[in-house]
Amino acid sequence: MIRRMSVLLTVLGCLALHGQVGESAPVIEASGLSITKAEFEQMLKGDPRFQAAFAQPAAKRALGAEFGKAFALEAEARRRKLEQSSAVQLKIRNYTQQLLGNELLVSLREGYLKEESALKRHYESRSTFFAQPRVRQLLVRFKGSQVAPRPGLRELSKDEARAKAAGLRVKLAAGADFAALAKAESDDTGSREGGRELGFLLRGSTGANVEAAAFSLPIGKLSDVVQTEYGFHILRVEERRPMPFDSVKAALANELAHNDMNAIIKNGYKLNEAYFGK
Repeated sequence: MIRRMSVLLTVLGCLALHGQVGESAPVIEASGLSITKAEFEQMLKGDPRFQAAFAQPAAKRALGAEFGKAFALEAEARRRKLEQSSAVQLKIRNYTQQLLGNELLVSLREGYLKEESALKRHYESRSTFFAQPRVRQLLVRFKGSQVAPRPGLRELSKDEARAKAAGLRVKLAAGADFAALAKAESDDTGSREGGRELGFLLRGSTGANVEAAAFSLPIGKLSDVVQTEYGFHILRVEERRPMPFDSVKAALANELAHNDMNAIIKNGYKLNEAYFGK
């Protein structure tokens, strides 16, 4: 029993010593270059792929080895003074500009998310933009469309499909029942089954042309015939509902951050017109 306890304590002691690495201790070294434990973990912070590696010793070591390889190559490049080349300096400057530009965007976005007053004002001013439309659709496909053809029907050319869609829109504008006409004529299975609606749309959830029409249409009005890779669409917005602030605040922060970036760019540089022209 005493021997077993002694072995167990020895193993636990070895494990403890193995895991005790100070924050300032180097964990990767290569020819004068090094990175400390604190620096290494900060560099990987926020990336779930890397965070998962810390729970598995083998994966953690493999990750360290990958960074070690990069350090070894950097050390050799510096030994050859490659970083002093003017061409390499320009590349480093370009990479640095891209990195800092991305970090600026992240910083601006996080600033808006921490202080939500500007987000709420922007949300109120963009209430129409962030209102979800509930949409009905009738679709006429053409030959080569990504929508499967209806069995037993001749496939229409693009011009024929456009003409058919225009004719159906005339019927709808004259008062034809949308659900009944969609059930009879639509090539989209979903909208054909009882004239089923597309439901409430989210921005980015459908093609750009359909989204532009659906989010701009007044309630109860028909769209013009809208062309996509699926065919020719006729849409009608049945109602709109506001999207909750919490569901769009990330998009709002991103939009405001990009607005700030554009403002910085607009007045932040000038070109030598003698070289670039006007």
